[in-house]
Amino acid sequence: MTALEGLLDDYTFRSVSDTDRDKKFEELMKAFLRTDEEWAATFDAVWSWDEWPGRQGPGDEIDLVARERSTANLVAVRCAFYDPSQPLSKPDIAPFLSASNRPPFTARLVVATTDAWDKDIDDAIQHEEKPVRRVGLTQMLGSSVDWTQFGSRTVAVARRARS
Repeated sequence: MTALEGLLDDYTFRSVSDTDRDKKFEELMKAFLRTDEEWAATFDAVWSWDEWPGRQGPGDEIDLVARERSTANLVAVRCAFYDPSQPLSKPDIAPFLSASNRPPFTARLVVATTDAWDKDIDDAIQHEEKPVRRVGLTQMLGSSVDWTQFGSRTVAVARRARS
């Protein structure tokens, strides 16, 4: 079992509620986007919905907001904690797609603990005006992040990886 898989198992079995588990995963993904070499080069800031200065009202399943380094464009991020053996389905992300299909967002990113996507999602996002990228478990496992730096109960504020 890898360090990341251990963290995810800990979130599954030691969280006091699904909300607690999801919040831990969101914090971990915020750290991932700030720390992974590819994503840290892409984004110069990543906020939780509640931290984001432009927030107005509830996030409607927008969990994180990332700002692209080169353009300052904003990307809405959905963190989906699901059974890795189950595909993510269109109803799982439809509210996110709807909420993030408005200004100020120019793109969307779905980060999920599964690599499997239902065919309906692929069909739906092909016709979206704003692009939707995805990161699955395999990509997280193969990332440049040292997952051992993150504790299971709290996620430290990540420092950017330095090469």
